[in-house]
Amino acid sequence: MSAYNRYNRRDFLATSSVALAGAAVLGFRSRPLGAQALRSRLPVATLLPDIVDPATLRQLALGAMDAAKSAGASFADIRIANRRMFQMTYWIPTQPPQSSIGFDYSYGIRVRVDGGWAFGYGADPTPEGVAETVRGAVATARGLAKVSGGSDEFAAAPVVTGEWATPIKIDPFSISPDEHAYMLGAYMSAAMRIPDGGTGPAGFYWLAETRVFASSEGSIITQHLAQARPRVILAKSPPVGMGGRLEVTELAPAGAGYEIALGTTLQDKIKEATEEAARLASYPEANVDVGRYEAVLDGTSVGAALGATLLPALELDRVLGQTANAGGTSFLAPPEKILGLPMFSAALTVTADRALPHLGAAKWDDEGVETEAFPVVHQGAIVDYFATRSTAPALASWYAKNGKSSDKLHGSAVSWLPTRAPIGSASHLTVSSGASGVTLDALTKQLVNGVLVRGVTYAHSDQQLTSGAFYPYMLYEVKKGQITRRLRHGAVQFSTKKFWKSVTAFGDASSVQSYIRNGANGQPWVPTIQPIMAPAAHFQELNVTAREDRAI
Repeated sequence: MSAYNRYNRRDFLATSSVALAGAAVLGFRSRPLGAQALRSRLPVATLLPDIVDPATLRQLALGAMDAAKSAGASFADIRIANRRMFQMTYWIPTQPPQSSIGFDYSYGIRVRVDGGWAFGYGADPTPEGVAETVRGAVATARGLAKVSGGSDEFAAAPVVTGEWATPIKIDPFSISPDEHAYMLGAYMSAAMRIPDGGTGPAGFYWLAETRVFASSEGSIITQHLAQARPRVILAKSPPVGMGGRLEVTELAPAGAGYEIALGTTLQDKIKEATEEAARLASYPEANVDVGRYEAVLDGTSVGAALGATLLPALELDRVLGQTANAGGTSFLAPPEKILGLPMFSAALTVTADRALPHLGAAKWDDEGVETEAFPVVHQGAIVDYFATRSTAPALASWYAKNGKSSDKLHGSAVSWLPTRAPIGSASHLTVSSGASGVTLDALTKQLVNGVLVRGVTYAHSDQQLTSGAFYPYMLYEVKKGQITRRLRHGAVQFSTKKFWKSVTAFGDASSVQSYIRNGANGQPWVPTIQPIMAPAAHFQELNVTAREDRAI
């Protein structure tokens, strides 16, 4: 019997510890969850401050707009939010879970005076505190306008009012820590019932946010947003290097509630993924041979490569050089010479979409613009960028030439934290799947002398995004369509343009997997969480090299 099975539910909770690392990175003020709290069968919500009444948020937002107008701002907007977070993770099945809990009540105000921009923010909003922040931002914007001369370019947006909520069936904050731990324990038990089966980290991350947006133009909207990020890693037990390590795709991040953890097919999916992980770990090992190979990447690997390259390259503020001293620039510049130009494989189509059930789903973006799905890459050609009201005018001439509205906005302004100004970026990306029947296995069987990549530990690129690299969780030698060996210490290096030109086919919907890009963006930087859904893909050529730690 495993050490995990010797614990009962109460024993697990009685000895639970707390990990607060990570909560502060996301902008939350954290509160420890002691053993007594974790043993509680009371809802998680009882461990947090009361939710701020949305009417209070709206009053503060409207007061901020009045203060901005009185101070002389020609435009102002505010994002004010009350957020809650709960996270629980089993890092090792034989150890008790680690948990963190956080709450945040903060705001960010953007103002424009004589063409100059400024931004202010604060926590624990009060009418007096918000008004003071507004006056300070207006004074800064006025001074910057005198120095820089200001700019009149600012895309129009309709005035909107309304309220929207992520539809959830079960509020995770109405569930006790006891029940969260019990469910994660059930996942791990299901995996360990499989011969040679085991688990890596298994955890839940829940975010609930009420966010109010208001503008001096008259918009006032309230959104109740929910994010679910469940995760369970299935692996061979005992673990063998990185030879078998898979996730359950049905536990993909989503705009959803606790119901996502209760899927009726989860037991079967955990069983299937654990058996596959054990099978992948069973191949003989060998050191990687450096060279160029025909390759197949699974959906997670495709998403990781896209997140490291094309996603940031399409952010218009970066393209225009506005983040040159922070995240860097983009090789997809200038827009007028890039838009409509076939640059990559005709098989590649990428769509931005904040619709349900995607993580980050919302009806309006952080400038009050209604969100919509729109392609950024269509059959290998760049057809749009992630823009805000302040950057969209840079696309006006191209839009006009192509019969589009010169001030077209898609709702791609994102403030990951209410205390940061919105930037144009992706809250969710989808890579279009290929023909039905083109499964991951079918793509692999096409390889004569190649490699199969399953999962990525880390992906990165240079500051211009012209080249990059990633480190596979699992790298396999494939001969005549059959996996022959697990390759150790492998890494992949690539030129961004050549890499995406070399795609010959994408897998079908059955090969789609999720990848979350955790990074930073803006100036100053702010943590970003950007999910990507992508199918497996076949690449004509992949440059495989050895990791620096090969001799370790």
